[in-house]
Amino acid sequence: MAITASDAVDDSAPVLGPIDITLAADMSDTAVAHLDAAATPTVSLFTNDSSATAAGEGRLTVRHVAAAPAVDILANGAVASPSLENPNEVKADLPVAAYSAAVNLKGTDTTVMGPVDVTLAEGVNTIGYAWGSAGDENLTVAVQTVDAMLGSPAGVTAGNAPLNSDNSLPIGLIAIAGLALVGAGVAGRVAVSRR
Repeated sequence: MAITASDAVDDSAPVLGPIDITLAADMSDTAVAHLDAAATPTVSLFTNDSSATAAGEGRLTVRHVAAAPAVDILANGAVASPSLENPNEVKADLPVAAYSAAVNLKGTDTTVMGPVDVTLAEGVNTIGYAWGSAGDENLTVAVQTVDAMLGSPAGVTAGNAPLNSDNSLPIGLIAIAGLALVGAGVAGRVAVSRR
């Protein structure tokens, strides 16, 4: 895989790459073109957690892919995850609801992103990417959703039709997202997907 500038006519002068990415079978992955903490373009591969959530819960995942130092993730005004560094992630299963999310510089009250409203849906992994460049003051959030398997349902509608016990997810799902070469002055373009 190679990542080129948006106006490139071919991949002879890629911004990044060629890059080899190894994918495991039956997994959901996202490859992200972004800036590392020192503002150097790079690519990170994340495996999306599509395991079962409990009935009435959704999953929230936050990934730090910005040219920025460690940050604290706040939910409804309180620190939910301290000291998240690029290119790491944190996740939690939470009751279905709307949450106010913000990003502060580690250990400070300085908000560098948000607050933004995030609504969690039942059985869905809502993934927020903190991306851009702190130095260029263009930090923002990108959101992706991945269906997760629901655990025991809160209720079951009875009937007399045969039941299909196959609740497996589509396999080999990968979304390639060219997100954050803005800080390097380059708009990356990648549009590759494989199911």
